[in-house]
Amino acid sequence: MSTYTFYCKKLIVINIMTKANPKLSGFTIVELLVVIVVIGILAAITIVSYTGISGRATVAAMQSDLSNASTQLKVFYTINGAYPTANNCSTPGSTEICLKASASNTFTYTSNGTTFGLTETNTNGTAYNVTDSTAVAAGSLADPWTNWYSGIAATALAGKHVYKTDLGSTMQYKTATTAVTSPQGATGLDPNYPSNMVLVSPQTNTGVDFSAYPAQNACKAIGGRLPNMQELLAIYAGRSSYGNNFQADGYWSSTEYNSTSAYLVDFGYGNSTSYTKTGYFYVRCVSG
Repeated sequence: MSTYTFYCKKLIVINIMTKANPKLSGFTIVELLVVIVVIGILAAITIVSYTGISGRATVAAMQSDLSNASTQLKVFYTINGAYPTANNCSTPGSTEICLKASASNTFTYTSNGTTFGLTETNTNGTAYNVTDSTAVAAGSLADPWTNWYSGIAATALAGKHVYKTDLGSTMQYKTATTAVTSPQGATGLDPNYPSNMVLVSPQTNTGVDFSAYPAQNACKAIGGRLPNMQELLAIYAGRSSYGNNFQADGYWSSTEYNSTSAYLVDFGYGNSTSYTKTGYFYVRCVSG
């Protein structure tokens, strides 16, 4: 074979290898752009899919949390006759409960003893709620204390609430001038008068019939009760913090004076007095 023939064959082989091996030729700018666009589309699809799955998982966890918490609260009610006053996992007491939300979620719990509301919120802003009478639903609950003032600390009303307005015009303490008896009343409920009969709270005594006690029954209807004398005097002392919209007249307490009369506070002078139970006076409810 001549030198010329060998040289020509060598050129042919090199040419074939160059076309067959892309490393020797590289990508064009158009090809690179196409690859980048495809990768971007695939990444976007992956992110959207992950976000959807993550969101559904978050909602499922919240719904499960609220369903379990609702069951715990209703068991508490069955045992204690009232819903817990607070969700407290640090040092829960006899009237409190410890409800724990899933990671990255927080609980907001409110109760007046006879009802409860629970909202669970995720760090991404998703919120679900449940109440004593409704199933788990999307959204945050409204503040149940909108129409109530928080009790002033270091007073007989600390940790309690005072209704913002009077109920109606005037009402009777009782429809008859007869003594308060169990189950409507008990002793030891008013520190100012520990031996006197006092109307029990509808919030913790839900099955008690107060139809013969109009003032207490009206408070029960809004999730509250009549204040005892210690609390009523505290309302008078802090009236500027409780709306300062009181009548210069008598307000019923839940404390009995004797078989025919009950205690009240005259908000014109701030003094304690008593009056026949069938008399008509103003009503300002408390809760807690």
